[in-house]
Amino acid sequence: MVIIQDIKQRLRALDTRDVSLIVVFSALMAITTTYAIPLPFGGLTHFGNTVMWTASILFGGLIGGLAGGIGGLIVDLLLAPVWAPFTPFAKLASGLACGLVSRNIKSINNSNIVKIVLAVIAGAVVNLLAYAPVYSLLLGQGAMVTWLIRFFTPGPGLVTYIVTPIITLAVMRAYPRVMTYRSSIKERTRLKSNN
Repeated sequence: MVIIQDIKQRLRALDTRDVSLIVVFSALMAITTTYAIPLPFGGLTHFGNTVMWTASILFGGLIGGLAGGIGGLIVDLLLAPVWAPFTPFAKLASGLACGLVSRNIKSINNSNIVKIVLAVIAGAVVNLLAYAPVYSLLLGQGAMVTWLIRFFTPGPGLVTYIVTPIITLAVMRAYPRVMTYRSSIKERTRLKSNN
């Protein structure tokens, strides 16, 4: 229940900076999800989840989750409409989980690197679990089992899990002030709740 109250307060404190970030990351999510990249060891991958989880770690789970849900919805509406009713909720949950685990990261150190990796794992697990019943509903039990097994076997998705912390850390190193954004969110939320 505390998480839901935090989300409600955070939604009331949204301002143009947040909306701008959601719009930019939604567009990046849509572009990076649309274009699958062939991998040298076989298979395809896309970096949509990387965009969502990076936004969640840097700017908060709500921004990353909304951007993931909106960007994913755009792609689904264009390429696979049957998934469109489910994607916004699955991606929002994934982004929120990732942001929750990484909520106190303000600098780069060994402890925070571990938190970033754990945040990506949390986002991936929630994404996996959120889509499992959808696979069962749309494609049957066998497809759901395959979806669940695929997560635990090395494959194209593994690239996303490795690339996300690397990109996040690169952004943090190049622009260290990016981590002050989450502090500003807390301050804005506190000020809004006092008014």
